[in-house]
Amino acid sequence: MSPGVFDAGTAERLRERINHDGAFRQVSQDMTLNMALETDGAARLVTFRDGTLTSIKPLVAVTEPVDVTIRGDTTFWRNLLSPMPPPRFQNLYAGVRAETCQVSGNAELYWAYFAALTRLFDVMRDVENNR
Repeated sequence: MSPGVFDAGTAERLRERINHDGAFRQVSQDMTLNMALETDGAARLVTFRDGTLTSIKPLVAVTEPVDVTIRGDTTFWRNLLSPMPPPRFQNLYAGVRAETCQVSGNAELYWAYFAALTRLFDVMRDVENNR
């Protein structure tokens, strides 16, 4: 199971939800980021401008600038986005520490927007589980 963000319909639902989420708006006010999400041969470019998720689209690696890449196999994404994530999959920090995912790219941007990314994955979990 790939995360729903890899499906166009679910990606649009996530975009709508996150852009109307008060907690996300509070921690992402100046967030401008091009983030790649990758799993088992599929990749999406998630673009934020001034705190708004503007697009989620297939990543064309050669032509798209990417600030941060989050890479995990299907097991990582399934566990991270499950209704009650097991230990080592609660969030990105736990995944990186347990080596169940990899984060690469601009570390300064990653940590500057860590709270917003954490909220993004919480909302993604809700969308994935139809909550």
